[in-house]
Amino acid sequence: MNIWRQFAAWVLALSLLLSVACKKKKPQLPPQAQAPIVSVPLPDEISETAPPPPPPKQEVPAPEPQKPKPPPRHRRKPVQPPATSPENTPVTSTGNATVAAAHPAPSPAEGAPDTAIAADASSQQVSQQKQTTADLLAAAEKNLKSVNRALNHDEQAMVAQIKTYIDQSRKATSENDFERAYNLATKARLLSDALVKK
Repeated sequence: MNIWRQFAAWVLALSLLLSVACKKKKPQLPPQAQAPIVSVPLPDEISETAPPPPPPKQEVPAPEPQKPKPPPRHRRKPVQPPATSPENTPVTSTGNATVAAAHPAPSPAEGAPDTAIAADASSQQVSQQKQTTADLLAAAEKNLKSVNRALNHDEQAMVAQIKTYIDQSRKATSENDFERAYNLATKARLLSDALVKK
């Protein structure tokens, strides 16, 4: 009987603890101000010829002054528009307002200098990268030719992607973009290795 009393005491203590701990306190919200109710008497009939009477002036209670918000700590510098010469910006005058028209900068095809960003590499590094790219492409093509089994849909998509990488790498090499050609050849080689291992 003693065990049952202890059990009942534990259950009672646990239920009291849980009932006190599970109560949620409602957050204290500030009372909300209600909008003022404006009652305007409506006439019985509205005449179409006479203008409507002006609404009566109501006093609007002044809003409570609020604390000004502190300015943000970090401010970005404003973006300044690109400087244009007065020759490129015609100004037209319409009445007492002045409107300025801006023209876009000339495109590279119109004679602007071609400023390409390229890595500063020696001719030895370039020739080594060309050779590595050619080796990677050859290995990728060899892997493609070594696959003699029937391919499922995903594997056929991999083959198409490998061929795309190979074509893009060759095009980049012909355009003297050796870094891109190398990256594409590496992708083709890695993807073809994965295809062979499947």
